[in-house]
Amino acid sequence: MDHPPAATTILRTKLRPPVETRGLIARPRLLGLLERNPRRPLTVVSAPAGYGKTTLVTQWLEDIETQPAWLQLDEDDSELRTFLSYFIAAVQVRFPKACPATGAVLEAAQLPPVSLLADTLSNDLDSVPEPFVLVLDDYHLVSNAEIHELLDALMRYPPRPLHLVLVTRHDPAMSLASLQARGWLTEIRQDDLRFTKTEMKAVLRQMADLSVHEATLDHLEEQLEGWIVGLHLVGLVLRNQPAPEAFLIGLKGGFQQVYEYLSEQVLGGQTAAVRQGLLQTSVLNRFCISLVEAVCTDAEDPAATISGEDFIQQVQLANLFVVPLDSHDEWFRYHHLFQDLLKRQLERSYQPSDIASLNSRASEWFECQGLITDAIEHALSAEDAVRAAEIIERYRGEEFAADRWYTVEHWLAMLPADVRQQRPKLLMTEAWIAICRFQVARIPMIIEQVDVLLREQKVEPTVLGELAYFRGFLEYWQGHAELSQQHFNEALSKLKGEKTPYEGEAELLLGLAFCMEGKERLAVQRLEEKIERLDPSQNQLKSRLVGGLAFIHSICGDLRRSRLDAQRLQLVASKLRIRNTKAWASYLQACSHLNAGELGAATSCFADAAELRYVLEARATVDALAGLALCQQLRQLEDEADETVNLLQEFTRDLNERQYLSVANSIQSRLALLRGDSTQALQWARSANEEAIPSTLFLWLEAPPMTQARVLITAGSKRDLARAIQSLEAIRAVSESCRFTCQTIEAAVLQSVALDRQGLTEDAFDALDEALALAEKGGWVRPFVELGQPMASLLQRAPLENVSIEFVDRLMDAIPEIPKAEVSKSSGQARTNAAVVPSVPAGAEATSGTDSYVEPLTNRELETLQLLAERLYDKEIAKALSISVWTVRTHVKHIFEKLHVSNRRQAVVKAEELGLLK
Repeated sequence: MDHPPAATTILRTKLRPPVETRGLIARPRLLGLLERNPRRPLTVVSAPAGYGKTTLVTQWLEDIETQPAWLQLDEDDSELRTFLSYFIAAVQVRFPKACPATGAVLEAAQLPPVSLLADTLSNDLDSVPEPFVLVLDDYHLVSNAEIHELLDALMRYPPRPLHLVLVTRHDPAMSLASLQARGWLTEIRQDDLRFTKTEMKAVLRQMADLSVHEATLDHLEEQLEGWIVGLHLVGLVLRNQPAPEAFLIGLKGGFQQVYEYLSEQVLGGQTAAVRQGLLQTSVLNRFCISLVEAVCTDAEDPAATISGEDFIQQVQLANLFVVPLDSHDEWFRYHHLFQDLLKRQLERSYQPSDIASLNSRASEWFECQGLITDAIEHALSAEDAVRAAEIIERYRGEEFAADRWYTVEHWLAMLPADVRQQRPKLLMTEAWIAICRFQVARIPMIIEQVDVLLREQKVEPTVLGELAYFRGFLEYWQGHAELSQQHFNEALSKLKGEKTPYEGEAELLLGLAFCMEGKERLAVQRLEEKIERLDPSQNQLKSRLVGGLAFIHSICGDLRRSRLDAQRLQLVASKLRIRNTKAWASYLQACSHLNAGELGAATSCFADAAELRYVLEARATVDALAGLALCQQLRQLEDEADETVNLLQEFTRDLNERQYLSVANSIQSRLALLRGDSTQALQWARSANEEAIPSTLFLWLEAPPMTQARVLITAGSKRDLARAIQSLEAIRAVSESCRFTCQTIEAAVLQSVALDRQGLTEDAFDALDEALALAEKGGWVRPFVELGQPMASLLQRAPLENVSIEFVDRLMDAIPEIPKAEVSKSSGQARTNAAVVPSVPAGAEATSGTDSYVEPLTNRELETLQLLAERLYDKEIAKALSISVWTVRTHVKHIFEKLHVSNRRQAVVKAEELGLLK
């Protein structure tokens, strides 16, 4: 569960078109190209740096009626989640309520496949109420193939309102040829953007009040190749040239050499203070007054510190390639080419330690503003990986509390590996990420690494608290309740009162550990008391405590209390707008409704959880989808169940982890049984090797070991039944040891059918009696109903001493009659939806064809058979015949063998057919 979602920190300055520079030369021929086909969904403006791509698009936007959406990209936007967050934020500048579905997906711990993201985004954009233009400037800085794939998919069936403009130095990795062939693409390239001689003449006249000869223009065009930045530099330098024509004729070497020479001339013409400010601020990708002053501080001579306001005014007045990023003149950046030049000059003029100091001061400023990724980047640029690590350690807790562990994962990836491996807090951070991914196997190795480090390093108590938590976590999933409690209590003693998200996690797991030891009442009482004492501001902790109550009652099989706790959790989630908690609440309510036999309500709640499948943790999502498919199948909605299973399979394939793929295969086999088609299910069950361990059972609705046993019972052969019973014994052993009452009920119900099919009727009745006692207490219906008529037969024959008649009647009413077998249109196989376990005698393959001959029963066997027909227990038969219970069971076994049946009901029916009963 998580906390109020907060998307990627959005820098609003990146969402504003650059302010148009006054006095720009009009370029009607290019504006005409942009206007030519306004309904084309994609425009690509592609040329090398300095050809006026952004300026042209900005001019065009000034002339159109539609207010644009704008996104200025940089290297950090290559991460898919960050890119989409900014993409949506740009659209929402125009349409504040746009893209709700995509925004919800971005809160997911793990993003869905690009194809699904593209579909979701396309549907959102198609709902925008009017046409709009979205410009992605500097798209060449995006290096992530998934982003290219996303936009390519978006343009395959473009949303009607969207006109996308990509401003880039090179063609994007998209299917441009296909778009061109369909008439959906407008292209403006380097040759289009080159300044003509007429335009060059206008620029020189405007910037330097100079009119030059035609031959000089020809020479300038040859050297600059219509390059706008070069021409701009020429205009700046010409202002101070006594012989402008001669200066222009003397420019040689091609535009790169001309650029270097002109830039040095421009820099050399500035005051020392401005030149120093230009070089020092070149380490910044964007700047404002306070940032300039923070970076350009002179520690030795504070009086020499640059005034940020004066500096920005001077570079603007000098027209030094400064691009305003907002209409309020608060944020600016340099033209990329000019920034590159300044950086090279900085490296030639400053010592590495001085450049590192500039980046360190920038890092400190960004951290103070809460821009943590920028702070880490500048710390690393200062070659101060330790400071970068310390920043992550300071802010990881806030991100975990908001369930943005993927952000912390991105931060960790920025650090050198040796730094990550030498800091206990960072290793703890990797362990938290492993828990978020439910990668339990990674944690022991991390704990071992931390233990080694702690032999030489001293850390604050909270780190030791985290370490204790992880030890408790591992012990819990190994079924060691007492040890896990010890570790969780140690964790809480070191974490309590600290402003971290880890206390809530420890409290939740401690409650489950108490429950595992049979101290359910104590666990509930502790959590309720802690909730009552909570400060209203402790929302994160409250969500964990209420969630702990819901988990405990679900595990203990109390469906009513579980449902009430889940509803309570839903209120917490709604109040705090925490979507992951909302998804958990829906899932827990759904399980409660389903197990109580309330299929409609369960379907609705599972659908709500599935809708948030990329927000919910993966294991719970997989179970929610499996539960939804099961509900749909039990309601005879086979097509919908198939669609859900397909969705689940796609989801698990993308996760590509065995534990999730196993669940997908398991529910598919379970649905096949419900349809009376066991061939595919048997193939899976006989080849699968599903282990009954706490993590595969827990409170999960779809536990592969359980379904494997369910399928083997259906097979009915002696070998399959023996294997199923052995598996169910292991499941019950784990479930009872861990106090997973929910799974104990399920296993006992299946055991009763399996034992009955083996002819161990008394044992079957015992298992059924145990299941009913637990089920009635908790209000369980579904496990009995799912087994259909075989369960109805057991209920009719069993003595049922420890359960009320009303509850049994409720179960019998809920179990449908077996309908006539339908013929599958697809396969031609007979099938029924009534039961998982068909009424086929055990070992039918071996006895088929021998029913015409019945070996005579002895007098004592006939007497026993008569008493069986009167529904007496083994003990009652033994008393009536004055023999032992074991002798009765031997007679019963011989009766089954002679009549070729597998249970008491079949024996009585067969005896009536043969006239053996009085």
